[in-house]
Amino acid sequence: MISGHLSVFSRGASRSSRQFYLAQLSKSTDGLTGAEIEQVFIDAMYRAFAEEEEPSDFTVGEVLVDFVPLSKLMAEQITGLRQWAKGRARNATTQPSERKVRRIAA
Repeated sequence: MISGHLSVFSRGASRSSRQFYLAQLSKSTDGLTGAEIEQVFIDAMYRAFAEEEEPSDFTVGEVLVDFVPLSKLMAEQITGLRQWAKGRARNATTQPSERKVRRIAA
């Protein structure tokens, strides 16, 4: 997922995604939304440019240490909305344990 976001971001920012170690960044950004990943890279650019450097894996890592994803920041509200929605709304996706596999007869 991150490689797609990074390539889109790097094209828009005139940067090469080859300068980043994508496998490690992918692990570091697991659970973040695409908008959050984009913001991390924007923040990393600002931080690096403030020190007259190019953004690097290290800069992105520094930003990630301070970054609080929305899923953690708003955890109580998200849980409350999920509880409220039970029985009132239909899920957009099913949980992996609830999925039923249908087989087509040959």
